[in-house]
Amino acid sequence: MGEETGYAFAPTLAPIAKFGEYIKIVPDEKFYRVVNVEPLPTLVINFGSLAANTKDADRIDIVTNLLRMPDNTLAQLRIKLLDDFKLYFYQPKTTARGTTNQLQFYIDYNTQNLPDSLTEFFQFENRSAGIVRENPSATALTSTRVLFYGFKYTLEPVTITPEKYTVVPVGKG
Repeated sequence: MGEETGYAFAPTLAPIAKFGEYIKIVPDEKFYRVVNVEPLPTLVINFGSLAANTKDADRIDIVTNLLRMPDNTLAQLRIKLLDDFKLYFYQPKTTARGTTNQLQFYIDYNTQNLPDSLTEFFQFENRSAGIVRENPSATALTSTRVLFYGFKYTLEPVTITPEKYTVVPVGKG
């Protein structure tokens, strides 16, 4: 049986695995060897305007046309909001992340003062993910900009159970 050695969601952003190291994708329970790592410095996406005191009725797909990764590719991403609104995260697009029995956690402009690791997520290939925006203020927003940054890993599937590996949670396929 292998040993889990790496950790996702570290306070300081750093690659979760290096060249030649192994990653276990869950819930798939599959292992991959890292064949390339590259930084993703910044990507700003403007999801458009948002009226005062409103919340999106439908989830916005952030993968199909925006964050889709090639086959055997994993992105380790963190989020920063550049405008003052709330962002609810779903991965897959149908499942809320960060929930209790009655509440769903969100990222907002004030989250900037918390550790960035609290906004980290992993995007594997074309797995679905989505967001819902909420503007709780009495002022309409002309933009709802989100900054994504992190690392991209090119992976090679392996059939062995490596001795050491990093476990990475991703949305269901």
